[in-house]
Amino acid sequence: MTGFTKKPRRGSPGPPVATGSSPRVKILPVFRFGVDALMNDPASVEGSRVALLGHPAGTTSEGEPTWKALRRLPGVTLVRLFGPEHGIDGSDQDMISVGDSVHAASGLPARSLYGTTRASLAPAESDFSGVDVLVCDLQDVGSRYYTFVWSACLALEAAGRAGVRMVVCDRPNPLGGALEGERQRPGFTSFVGLHPVPVRHGRTLAELVLQYQEEKRVEADLTIVPMKAWGRRRAWPASVPWVAPSPNMPTLDTARVYPGACLVEGTNLSEGRGTTRPFEQIGAPYLDAERFADRLNSLDLPGVRFRAVHFRPQFQKFAGAVCGGVFQDVVDPGIYRPYETGLRLIETAAREAPGDFRWRCDPYEFEDRPAIDLLTGSPEFRELVDAGDDLAAFCARQRDPEPPSSEAVLYADDWPVAIAVGGQHDAGKTTVLEKLVPMLRARGMCVGTVKHTPHDLDDDVPGKDSARHTAAGGDPSAFLRPSATTVRRREEIELRRLLDRDFAECDLVLVEGFKSLPILRIDVGRLGPFSIEFGGRDHSRNLGALAEELARVAGVVR
Repeated sequence: MTGFTKKPRRGSPGPPVATGSSPRVKILPVFRFGVDALMNDPASVEGSRVALLGHPAGTTSEGEPTWKALRRLPGVTLVRLFGPEHGIDGSDQDMISVGDSVHAASGLPARSLYGTTRASLAPAESDFSGVDVLVCDLQDVGSRYYTFVWSACLALEAAGRAGVRMVVCDRPNPLGGALEGERQRPGFTSFVGLHPVPVRHGRTLAELVLQYQEEKRVEADLTIVPMKAWGRRRAWPASVPWVAPSPNMPTLDTARVYPGACLVEGTNLSEGRGTTRPFEQIGAPYLDAERFADRLNSLDLPGVRFRAVHFRPQFQKFAGAVCGGVFQDVVDPGIYRPYETGLRLIETAAREAPGDFRWRCDPYEFEDRPAIDLLTGSPEFRELVDAGDDLAAFCARQRDPEPPSSEAVLYADDWPVAIAVGGQHDAGKTTVLEKLVPMLRARGMCVGTVKHTPHDLDDDVPGKDSARHTAAGGDPSAFLRPSATTVRRREEIELRRLLDRDFAECDLVLVEGFKSLPILRIDVGRLGPFSIEFGGRDHSRNLGALAEELARVAGVVR
């Protein structure tokens, strides 16, 4: 069975924080990780003996390690830690087996889920002795090859067999919702893609775990603790620090190029490990950096420029040798296609140095098949490159892959979710809005409203001091009183920018007055007098059902 925790309880963030004699209210940021929501509503772990599958990137929004936060919860006993690839402290390099240990900071036993055999990738039933709940708090990077999501899926299966509930605290996909790269063909799933999904999959870790459970019919008690105030287009929230989830994922820029640059692991090119900019710079001693950059730039790949570089890895491939290569300068992330860029980069290197370029042939992630086939999900790319064939058709297919399951979607594309309320003049739009807002608030939702008019109208009393401030040229100009604050700006800003700036704490914003908007819409009076249409149904006789549907669209209920 799958459960979803309730939305975090709303209420005071705590008493005012006094500084000297002047009280100040601590205003918390709106965005919240799943673990923050768990701390706010710990019903799924209360009174339990808890194990944690985590790593150093697992922190609260205030930067507290998740294991410390769990220990603070009344009635919760943290008894064991599980560490994925790179270890519980995130210090081990890729594909280095990690042994069991004692976590130095907590003194807890740390069981490694990345040992020397495939069987070591999942907890054994004995690992759940004395455990009631397994909490998972892992940061994914939005690429199929990144192994943490597959560690979580294997842990779910093991927890199900042991009768232990699993609670997954969700985190953002730093690449947002864009998709790229076909799913693996049958027979090509592995620990760098345990279930068929696109390379750049556009989902969060919790969504992929949920999809894995539903599509593989995993019998397990799963609770998802979603994030607060995250939309897929937002990708990584502003002002939230990035904590490296693995040794060679130091920045968001690294995560951005990783869907294509990781393919280099399947070759004898250096992916920049052993340097300060892994995956952003690619090369080998046998490549001419200037010529390589020129050839890649001539392809005119969208959103990226290639800069000739020389680097000397301190470990792994070509350790101590000077490599000629390129650095990817992503100049327009919105149109950049990292997976296609990686395919073209490898193709170009193979053609530039046919006598030196090689595919990786040693075992890779517990598999003996060519690493590049496991990463791309089939032998097709390797065979095309070896034959010197044109990649145009293959690359074109990668731009529009079949999306992951829509049944496991937990978040809207944009946050906050905006719904238009439209209809003819005097159709009753404002009356409908007036009725819906209290219904939605009664469901625990924070609801905002926007009224638009194409006419320039005064929104203040002429002659009053606040109006005189605006007339004098104050821009913005604010009017503060005990019950409310009004801010006026001399501009009509784009709706999404307004929502991002001023409505981020809302679950839902009802928007009235625009003639047309590319958002979902409640049509008032379109089907006839007093009709209220949404989602192809007339809700005029049951506004409560409409409120419930709006809550579902906003992700408050599932």
